Order: sequence, then C-alpha cells, then structure tokens
Amino acid sequence: MGSIILLALAAAIYPQLLAVVVVILTRPNPQPLLWACYLVSLLVSVGSSILIFTVFHSRETIAGTSSHRLGPATYLVVGTVAVILAILMATRRGRRLLDRDRWILRKERGERRGRRGSATVARTRARAERGLSEGSLVVACLVGALLAIPGPFDFLAVGRLARHGYGVLAAAGVMSVFALIKFVLIEVPIASYTIDPDGTAATVGRFSRWMHTNKLAGVAAVVGVFGVLLIGRGISGLG
Repeated sequence: MGSIILLALAAAIYPQLLAVVVVILTRPNPQPLLWACYLVSLLVSVGSSILIFTVFHSRETIAGTSSHRLGPATYLVVGTVAVILAILMATRRGRRLLDRDRWILRKERGERRGRRGSATVARTRARAERGLSEGSLVVACLVGALLAIPGPFDFLAVGRLARHGYGVLAAAGVMSVFALIKFVLIEVPIASYTIDPDGTAATVGRFSRWMHTNKLAGVAAVVGVFGVLLIGRGISGLG
C-alpha cells in the first residue's frame, strides 16, 4: 500500500490541474465548477482504473510482462534509470543536457509538426479556459474528465494491484484512495474556499507561481525516491 500512496503523490504533481483550479477560482461563484470538475475527475479516474485492472488481471500480465519475470535485475535497472533521470531533472547541468539532446534528435519535419501540435493544444486550452471563465458546468465536467485520463503512475499502481492478487472490489477501494490523493490540488481549494473564500484565491495564486518555478524539482524528488525504493527492492531480491 505504501508504494501505491507514493505513486499517487507522484500523480498529484499536476500543474495542469492547478492551472484549471486557478481559473475556476477567479469566477464569482466557483464552488459549483470546482465540485463538477472534481466529481467527474473522481468517477473517470476510478472507473478507468477498474477497467485497466480488469484487463491486466484477466491476462495475468502487466503491459505484456508477467510478474514472474520481474527479477531483482529489473528492479535494479529501472530504479537506477529513475535515479539518474531525477538527478538530471534536479540539476541545472542535467536539464541543459536533456534539452540539448532533445534538440539534437529533433528534425526539421518534427519541428513543424511540433509547432502545429503546440498551436492546437494552445487553442484547445484557450477554449477550455474561456469556457471555465464563463462559468460553464459542462466545460468544467469535460475538463475534469480529461484531467482524469490515466497516466503512467496510474498504470503502475494498477499493475502492482494486479500482480499482488487483489480482487476487483479491493482494487476499486485502493484506487479510490489513489484518486483522492491524486486530486488533492482540487480538494484543498474546495475545503479552503468553504473555510476562507477571500484568502483562497491569493493562496492558490502564490502556489501556482511556486509550482511554475519548482515543478521540475518536485517531480525529480518523487522520481528519485521511487527509484531508490526500486533499487532497495532489487537488492533485497538478490539475497
């Protein structure tokens, strides 16, 4: 269960969700929008996790890999890669190296495609923000559903549950807890707005600026801890 909580904390580092919350909090009556986005996110997240769990469990594989073939070497290799990636993300020199390699590998055609994709994403984001700014509950629900699309940490968590023989109901309960942790960035403003509506927007704005400056460091810390845990798991398996 500890590893599931760690994965949920990693999934909770979600600047896009924070950006949505900031937009919603600028509305005259943000509580309905917050609740609509939050409830739909929970439903989609838990429902998707149960569906993924059912697929993994029926095939007895996790992304095509049988749990019986996950030996100590696998944990050691993946853990080492995670720690190296965390170090690269956490240091200025490492970030420059990652950025330089990305530019070296990118070709001119990929550049044009990337610019078109970025423009499409920007237009979609602008429409969503405009809909939220207008106080649309439908848009809030749609945004909540998009934010709840399972990511890599969701898949890893579901995979661990499938490997350890959890039943569907037990897995649904665990993934419900996972979702509650994953969407803490919207739960805190909901509770805070109820207690102190005037101070909430200012607090979220400050946190948003901090996340924009330090989000790579936060992700690096979580990835690094997860890598260390995997290395420890691999070392224990060697004994």
